[in-house]
Amino acid sequence: MTSIAKTVWKLIEDDVIARRALDKGFASMKNLSMYFIKKHKLSTTSDAVISAIRRYKEEQPLEKKYETAKKIIAISKGIRITSNIVNITLRKNRKTQELVQKTFNMVDYDRGELLLIMQGEQSIKLLINDKNREKILNLFPKDSVSYVQNNLAEINIHLSDEARKTPGIISVLSTELMLHDINMVETMSCLPELLFFVDEKDVVKSYDVLFNLCNPK
Repeated sequence: MTSIAKTVWKLIEDDVIARRALDKGFASMKNLSMYFIKKHKLSTTSDAVISAIRRYKEEQPLEKKYETAKKIIAISKGIRITSNIVNITLRKNRKTQELVQKTFNMVDYDRGELLLIMQGEQSIKLLINDKNREKILNLFPKDSVSYVQNNLAEINIHLSDEARKTPGIISVLSTELMLHDINMVETMSCLPELLFFVDEKDVVKSYDVLFNLCNPK
């Protein structure tokens, strides 16, 4: 593959809007070639870029991976929503880590209550039901709580076992949310379950987008 072809292919794969427009036939190869030349200041001719685009469209290396991922998503086993979720961000230190352990006894798992914990280098996040908000917040000193985000909803997708070995699953799902102007606040995976957290105001639209991917007509 020539150097310009490699460059153009990477530009297509990095630009989800251009890639989808090309795949759906919304953009002509000539217009797309002029767009790439102008935006990325390519030192080549339009004909060379068109040739690279045409070859990419014929081979569709990335689109084939996307289509495979979509087929696996389409055989998901279920999707459900949980509303009234709170995201608590804590400053990470030894005291906070010790107190986090006490939260396990404050949640009734038998009643389906939620407690998810994520830990980064500087912070710890707790995702809990709103009903447990005050008692869990009161467990921590005020100066250890850096942020509290209310009114979230969880969308839980129960994927098939094939998803464990299929690249692109999260990319396909998150891209669809982005294209529908939905902000993905958090995401967690515990395969075969994949969890997305969005603002409650976006939960109906989010559910529709993800449900349609999991249950294509």
